[in-house]
Amino acid sequence: MKNQTLCAAIFVMAAVAIAGCSQETIDSATKDAQQNAKMVAREAHRAEQKLRPDLKKLGLGARVTAAIQANQNLPHTIRVDAGTGGVFLRGTVKTEAQKALAGRIARDTLSSEYTVQNDLKVDGS
Repeated sequence: MKNQTLCAAIFVMAAVAIAGCSQETIDSATKDAQQNAKMVAREAHRAEQKLRPDLKKLGLGARVTAAIQANQNLPHTIRVDAGTGGVFLRGTVKTEAQKALAGRIARDTLSSEYTVQNDLKVDGS
């Protein structure tokens, strides 16, 4: 194993010598690569922080929409708009019972930290 490691080290040094790179050049390139990696990580973290509220809203809206659409007693005219603090139910339903059911499903789908504003209109015609 030592021989393989020694051979690998000699090979790397020979490749560097043939390529004409000094140790100083290699160290500088390594330092630059490390700084670039840190900068990319910082920018990725900033992007994640910026997008986190939007992703949270999308998750809330998608969960409630799926739960409401899975219920056969509710029409597909219900729109779920999400904010960071909860969801808003919009659209029309035929009965007060459907409006109440949609609100209950939305509340049961979300944890208690989120609000549900039921703005559904009842149109019995």
